[in-house]
Amino acid sequence: MLTVNVATLKEKLSYYLGLVKQGGEVVVTSHRHRVARILPASAPNSQPREPTRPVKDLRKLKGIKPRRTVSAVRMLLEDRQRR
Repeated sequence: MLTVNVATLKEKLSYYLGLVKQGGEVVVTSHRHRVARILPASAPNSQPREPTRPVKDLRKLKGIKPRRTVSAVRMLLEDRQRR
């Protein structure tokens, strides 16, 4: 079992997926806490778990709305003027 932090995993994802393909296991950490485990799809204990909440609960989630509308073009032009 190999342990890797999120940043390193993002940098070298292909490498770590190759290790998993060969039968290895990768534990992913964030701020020294285990957050995920990557196993080969054929691993005996890799059965997906059933969701604990119904999918309809996801529809109730609200995203973060900006307090004001922002024009990307305006921001770009302002940035160019500052330079």
